[in-house]
Order: sequence, then structure tokens, then C-alpha cells
Amino acid sequence: MGLVVLVLVFAAPLLQVLLVNRSPWGGPDLVTLAVVWLALARGPVWGCVAGLVAGLAADVTPPADGTVGRTALVLSIVGLLVGHWREGRPFPVAAAGAAMGVLLQAAAAVALGDASWTGVVPELPRTLGWTVALGAAVGAAVGAARARRRPRDPWPVPGRSAAEPRRV
Repeated sequence: MGLVVLVLVFAAPLLQVLLVNRSPWGGPDLVTLAVVWLALARGPVWGCVAGLVAGLAADVTPPADGTVGRTALVLSIVGLLVGHWREGRPFPVAAAGAAMGVLLQAAAAVALGDASWTGVVPELPRTLGWTVALGAAVGAAVGAARARRRPRDPWPVPGRSAAEPRRV
């Protein structure tokens, strides 16, 4: 799992710059999606660390156009929150985390003076749509994988949750 984390954290910013940012129809924010996936799969600490490292990598990947650390701060917060919320339903948590990542990055760019609202708003709907759609797909995949790994109780008792221990 450690190698997968390392590849995701460092490959996502490169793929974002080399492929997605050059496409004429826009595309998702791959760095945000990588952080959301890691936070859903591994929890809040891994999500926060992955957000910090992937955000710093995205901040210094050419063409670096803004304040260094802006994306790292936003993605570490997103990773931490998505990791805390992951015990619920992963589908809406991943979609909300993806939306929060895109919107907070846009707000941070405007707040720090790296971009103006007139430069951010025209690209925001496409990026938000792509990222939320793929974030929801990632959440559904993580939820399905988690459901497969969860052991099923061979003798369910009505009125008792699956997390409650069986008394013999």
C-alpha cells in the first residue's frame, strides 16, 4: 500500500499538468481525487499527510503560478475531513470532499490574490462537475470494496447491529 500511496501522491500532479490541464474540454482535479481516495481508504491521518505532500507537489510543479503551500493547506484540510467522515456512506462523502477541494482551492486563490474571480469562475463549473462525478465514482468503488471486506454475520439477530458483539 505504501508504494501505491507514493505513486498516487507524486503522479497525480504530473498527470494533472501533462494531460488534464492541456485538454480543451477541461477535466477533473486529479490531485484532489487522489487525496480523497487515500483519505477514504486509509483514514484522516493518511488523508491529511497525503493532502500536504500532494498539495506541495502540485504547488511546485511547473507552471507554478501561485503561493506555495496554498494547495497543500487546502488538500490537507480536505484529506483530514474526508478521513473523519469516511465511516458514513463513502459515495456522498467522496463527492462532498471533491467539491470542497475544488471550491476551497478557488477561494484560496482569490483570497491570496493569486487569481481574480473573473479568472476563476468561468473554469469552475467544468472542473467542479468532472471532479465531483469522479469523486462519487471513487466513493462508490471504495464503498463496494469495503463492503466486500466486511465479514458477514452468519446468524443475524433482529434488532442488533452488526458492530455490536454477540453475547453467548
